[in-house]
Amino acid sequence: MNTIFAYRAIDQSGEMQRGVLPGESSEAVAERVRRMGLRPVSVSPKRAQFAQKELSIPGFNGKKIEALSLFSRQFATMTSAGTPIVRCLKVLEAQTEHKGFKAAIKMIKGDIENGEQLSEAMARQSEWFSDFYISMVKAGESAGSLPLVLERLAHATESQARLRKKVKSAMAYPTAVGFLIICCVFAMLMFLIPTFAGIFKDLGGTLPLPTRIVMGLSGLLTSYFPIIFLLMVASIWRFRRWKRSESGRLRWDTFKLRLPVFGKLARLTALARFSQSLSVLVSTGVPAVSALDIAKGTAGNDFVAANVGEISRMVSAGGSMSAAMAEQPVFTEMVVQMVGVGEESGDLEGMLNKIAEMYELEVNTTVEALTSLLEPLLIVAMGVTVGGILMSVYLPMFKAISLVK
Repeated sequence: MNTIFAYRAIDQSGEMQRGVLPGESSEAVAERVRRMGLRPVSVSPKRAQFAQKELSIPGFNGKKIEALSLFSRQFATMTSAGTPIVRCLKVLEAQTEHKGFKAAIKMIKGDIENGEQLSEAMARQSEWFSDFYISMVKAGESAGSLPLVLERLAHATESQARLRKKVKSAMAYPTAVGFLIICCVFAMLMFLIPTFAGIFKDLGGTLPLPTRIVMGLSGLLTSYFPIIFLLMVASIWRFRRWKRSESGRLRWDTFKLRLPVFGKLARLTALARFSQSLSVLVSTGVPAVSALDIAKGTAGNDFVAANVGEISRMVSAGGSMSAAMAEQPVFTEMVVQMVGVGEESGDLEGMLNKIAEMYELEVNTTVEALTSLLEPLLIVAMGVTVGGILMSVYLPMFKAISLVK
């Protein structure tokens, strides 16, 4: 089995290029880089967990998915018009603004000029093109319908980009308000509360319980801030490392699906991606078992992928897809019935496409409901948190005023 190597190389213009390639050894990869017209600077194996993630779900975040979506649409349009593939790639390389993607397109163009298939050239750029994407292109090449396949890929990547934007917009507001609450509480405990410590000491007597709690937290934070800060950084680093491990990623993804409100959004998003990918794969003639194995990587959730893996195992043993789905908790009864009807009528592709549209519609509805629900709740949470701290500060003063009267 080939290892994934990360390389850095200098092109003919003197610019540094980076990418990943599969190979048996670093020497073999370096030789392949030289054949692409580059001068290798360094070639080193990527860590297995990152390589596996990039091969199955290739960094679909931010500008990457937008660049891939635009590339797919433009590529599909030009090939449908009869433009040769090398010419298409040359135009796309010139138009692409993302430097990393521009280098990947250039390498794909070079491999095709050396006589390789488009799917083989894309497989060497696994940082950008997933197994799903490569399998689709390979099926299109085999069937002689590459323009049609690229059109479907363009639609699929655009759907994923829309889903990501909707989920991101739903999470942006609560993230910003939550961060603001944390900053306010931190500033009050670090700078505001200590100024009242001397006043409270002069008042004497027993302070109210809320005041004692706030004063204790403030004293702890100001006295041991370096230690607390280092512990927080270490905890975040340890959590991120655990989340990247195979077992940690599965447990974290399972936990996300069980969260109230947000869990439903995560499940709908994962199933929408999976259904869309499976529909596109089935439409191009990819066998059901292979389609399931490829599509599970596009869900972006290891728990959903594990459920789909069980479905693939049962289908390979001779069972139907609908019966296998019925035994997995992530799929609803309606989805199982729709897949069953698609299998019986011979229109599984159409039913899977309708399921993907249904899930995407549910994502839209959930995002709108979540946004309208969270805005007032977060405002109330911020008011209660900040107001509670201020009230605990003023309670002793109110008591002192009453005693004076």
